[in-house]
Amino acid sequence: MSSKSLVAALGGGVMSAALLGGLVVVAPQAAAAGVVCPTNIPLRTFYKNTSFSGTPVKTDCDTTVAESWSGSPAAGVPTNNFGVRWWVSRDFGSGGPFTFTVSATDGARVYLDGVRKIDLWANTGDTARSRSVNLTVPAGRHTVRVDHANWSGAAKVSFSYTPRTSATYDKVKPLAPTGVTTAYNTASRRTTVSWAGNKEMDLAGYSLHRRAVGSGTWTAVTASTTGRSFTDPLVNPDDRTPYSYEVRAKDRAGNTSAGSADALVRPLPVVASLTGTFDKATRRVTLKWPLNTEPHFDHYTVLSNDLVDGSYVWVPLGITKGSTWTTAPLAADGETRHYRVLVTNDGGTTTYSPRWLDATAPHELWLAVPDGIAPASAPDLTVGSCEGGVLATATDWTPAPIRDFSGFEIARRAEGATTWSVVLNKAFDPRLDPARVSVCAPQAADGAAYEYRARTYDDAGNYSPASVSRAVTLPRG
Repeated sequence: MSSKSLVAALGGGVMSAALLGGLVVVAPQAAAAGVVCPTNIPLRTFYKNTSFSGTPVKTDCDTTVAESWSGSPAAGVPTNNFGVRWWVSRDFGSGGPFTFTVSATDGARVYLDGVRKIDLWANTGDTARSRSVNLTVPAGRHTVRVDHANWSGAAKVSFSYTPRTSATYDKVKPLAPTGVTTAYNTASRRTTVSWAGNKEMDLAGYSLHRRAVGSGTWTAVTASTTGRSFTDPLVNPDDRTPYSYEVRAKDRAGNTSAGSADALVRPLPVVASLTGTFDKATRRVTLKWPLNTEPHFDHYTVLSNDLVDGSYVWVPLGITKGSTWTTAPLAADGETRHYRVLVTNDGGTTTYSPRWLDATAPHELWLAVPDGIAPASAPDLTVGSCEGGVLATATDWTPAPIRDFSGFEIARRAEGATTWSVVLNKAFDPRLDPARVSVCAPQAADGAAYEYRARTYDDAGNYSPASVSRAVTLPRG
């Protein structure tokens, strides 16, 4: 915001250093005296001459330039022919139009950055006169100085500088507010936004604005407040939606500043991503996620979506402050397992966790577990003769709706051998009940013995137990 609003009039209404903050600047005349005035409070020096030469008789701080002395203004200063100087350096922020006004008996001069703006320098005795000048003060830090010379009679002097707040003259926007901070209350689920005071004398107020991250539209939380802190009445229902806040300043001429730097509020830390792997050897799932670094983070809760009393519910597996979790061994059944990791902050608020599955939630994982369960039953095997060999037939009597295999394998080996040779690997006709396949395996009529067996297999390559083996010998022809 514009510094016009915080420029304190030297002639009255000086704002405190605690309110305005900023750098305390020491005037050169005060360096030797060791006097440092609060921010925006002018330093005053007394001289026993009207040329402001030599070492000041006294140096102090003066809240206003509004004096009326009928004799000596300070010990060691003569009644006549003395000089008083006021000096202040301050940040004018965005600057803008101001009116400088001085009234004095005898001599008075006003300077801005060392350039004389008002010159009333004549011996008038006890008669005071005044003058005003309209100035445009550039943005930033500037020096204001007032010199008063009293040659004889009463010494009266007053000075002030004030912003011109009419929209006709003031076209300068206030500076954007700075120092924006946010505090999320975990109990009320509301956000309080605070900011630093602007250096504007013509400040009308501030407005606070909010938008959800990803949205291009700002919503006014409050249109006007003269304070520097405001609590957003919005209650975040699930603590997952992050918001950006910005503060704007408005002066009495109706000019509105740009928004402050956005202040992001993520009401509750949320797991940004969740990955997992299944280890076939241990049959365990290992989950991993980025470790949260928010100051109000406390712990994670890991959940699995399991069948309980006929319904799937989210079941807590445990709590951790780390970023990995390994489950107990589970059945490798070819199903999809669902996991979710929640975050709880130090106020006891936990990430929103609906009953249903959410494939788009970054903290939820849908993991396909490989099928490690083989078909339970061995098929039946019969052997007979066919032209040029042995007719082998494999049959499984499992009803079609509950079959857990997709095909048959028939293999054989020569008597005394250890390696089986596959003679058939084939899917069955699903229309048949029972499921059955046959193969005419070529075998020479040479009196050699062969042993046959049958198995079923599923889509994951798991094999059932083998059937009872059948030995076949075709006598020599």
